[in-house]
Amino acid sequence: MNNDKLLSADLFHCLDILNDILNAIKDTVFVVKADGDTFRYIWMNQAARHEIGVDETVYGKRLEDVLSPEQVAVVKTKYQQAIEAKSTVVYEDTFVTSNGSFVRETILIPICFEDETSGIIVAVERDVTEQKKKEQELQKAKWELKINEQRFQSLIEHNTDVIFELDLHGTVRRVNPVVETILGYSADEVIGRLFTVFVAREDRERALSHLQKAIEGYSKEYEASVYHRTGKKVNLQIKKVPIIVNHQVTGVFCIAKDITEKEQMKQQLAASEERYRKLVEFLPEAIIVCNNEGKIVYANLAGVKLLGAKQKQDIVGNAIWKFFRDATPIAWKKWQNSSDAQEPFIEEFVRLDGKTVYLEVSLSAVEFAGEPAMQGIFRDVTERINYEKQLEFLAFHDPLTKLPNRRLFFDIVGESIEEAKRSKNGLAVMYLDMDNFKDVNDTFGHEIGDELLKQFAERIRKNVGANNVVCRIGGDEFLVLLKGIKERTDVNKFAKRLYKNIQKPYQIKNLTIRATTSIGIAVYPADGATPKALIRHADQALYKAKAKKNSYRFY
Repeated sequence: MNNDKLLSADLFHCLDILNDILNAIKDTVFVVKADGDTFRYIWMNQAARHEIGVDETVYGKRLEDVLSPEQVAVVKTKYQQAIEAKSTVVYEDTFVTSNGSFVRETILIPICFEDETSGIIVAVERDVTEQKKKEQELQKAKWELKINEQRFQSLIEHNTDVIFELDLHGTVRRVNPVVETILGYSADEVIGRLFTVFVAREDRERALSHLQKAIEGYSKEYEASVYHRTGKKVNLQIKKVPIIVNHQVTGVFCIAKDITEKEQMKQQLAASEERYRKLVEFLPEAIIVCNNEGKIVYANLAGVKLLGAKQKQDIVGNAIWKFFRDATPIAWKKWQNSSDAQEPFIEEFVRLDGKTVYLEVSLSAVEFAGEPAMQGIFRDVTERINYEKQLEFLAFHDPLTKLPNRRLFFDIVGESIEEAKRSKNGLAVMYLDMDNFKDVNDTFGHEIGDELLKQFAERIRKNVGANNVVCRIGGDEFLVLLKGIKERTDVNKFAKRLYKNIQKPYQIKNLTIRATTSIGIAVYPADGATPKALIRHADQALYKAKAKKNSYRFY
C-alpha cells in the first residue's frame, strides 16, 4: 500500500527529518494508521524492525499480518483505547524469552485524527525490567528497615531494664520509660543531661572509665549507685555497649538493672546464719553456700530448683564444681579467686536433669556454722546469653543459610592467604550466581525461593568439603574459598564437579526445580594477592560467565 495514502505529507516529512534520531535510540518506535477497526504499520525505527524481525516491506501491513494472535489481542485493545480516549495511553506488559522475563512499558500517542476512528498512533516501547527490579528491591529494603526499626523500638521500649542512649560525651539522647519506675524521673527530665549527674559521687569516676572503654570498643558490666528523684540511692548493674555505625562508634547504650534489693539482701545475710535462713529460704533468687572445699552446705528452694533437683538432699554435700560444664577442681579454684573481685560473672552449669543453663553468679565471703564459706547468688541468664550468641552469630553469618557472610569470609580469606604464603600453596575464590533465580520467586513465591537457596547452599557446602569455606553474600550470590591448591588444574576439576552437581534437580514440597549457576574464578596468587582483589576478580569472571549463563570462567 502507498505510504502517501496512509500518512499525511507533513507527518511523513517530519519522520523523514527525525529518521536518524529515531533510528539511533534504543526504544522501539512504531507509527500506525488507524482506520476503524484496522491498524496498519506505516513506519518504524530500526530498533522496532529488529525486535519483530521485519524490514521496510512491513509498511502497509496489518497488525494481524505481523504479530502473533496473542500479541494482537493485547496491542489492538490498547490501540482502540487510545482512539476512543483521543489521549495518551500508557501500559506495561511482561513477556518471556529464552533469556528470562522482561517488563516493557508502551506509550501510545494518538495524533492527526481525521474523524472519530481514523488517524495516526505513535507507539513508543522501552524495556523497564531493571527499573522495576530496582523499585522492588527498594520497596523490600524499606520494608525490612521498617520491621527492624520496629523490633529495635520494641526491644528498647518494653525492656524491664533501664536503657540509656548516650552520645560520646555521656549526654543522654534517649531513654526508655522504665527510668521513671526505677529512678523516679520522666524521660523528658533525663534527656539532654549528662549521665554522670545521676551517678553517686563515689562512683562517677568508675562510670566515666567504663564509658570511655565502651567508646574504645570494650564492654564490661559493673555496679554503681545512682540517685533516685527522692534523693535515695539505687544500686544498678550497668553494662555499656558501643553503638557502631559504618564501623565507627557514634554513641553508647547503657543498660542498667536495678539490683538494690540484691545488695541489701547480701548485707542482711551477713548478719546471722539464722536470720539468713529465714530471709532467703523463699526468695526467688537462688542462694547457694559452699565451704572452702567447694562442697554445697546450703541451698534455698530457688537454688534447689535452679540446679534441677527435687529436694535439698539431692545437692547438699555435692561439690559445686561437679555442676560446672568444665567439671574439674581447677574450675573451683577460679571461683575462689573470683570471690575476691566481688564482680558478677557468667558460668555454664549442667543441671541434674542434664539441661545446660547459663547462670550469673555473684560471690561473697560469709561465715556459715562458724566456718568461713562462700555465698553465691545465682540468676538464670540462659535466655539472654543465647540471645547474645544469636546476635553474635548473625553478625558474621547469613540468617537463612547459616553460612558465613561476606564480612567473615573476607577475614577467612585474609588468614588463608597468610597461611598460603607460609605453606607455598595456592588458593582460589569462586563467585557463584544462580541463574534466573528471580523467576523462581516470581513463579512459586519467596517461601519456595528461600528453600531453594538453602538446598543450593547445602549442596555447595557438601561438595566443597570441610576444609574449604562457603559464604552467602546476599540474594542468590555465593562465594567459595578453596584452600591447599597445588595446580590450576585442581581448581578446574573442582569447578567441573561442582558445576555438574549443582545442576541436579531440587525437590521442594511437590515441586521439582532445576537451577543452574554461573561461576567466576580467581586464583591466588596469579589473580590477586589480597581478599579484595581476589573477590573483585572472581566477580569480573562471573560477569563473563553470566553473559552465557550456566557456565564458569576463570579471570
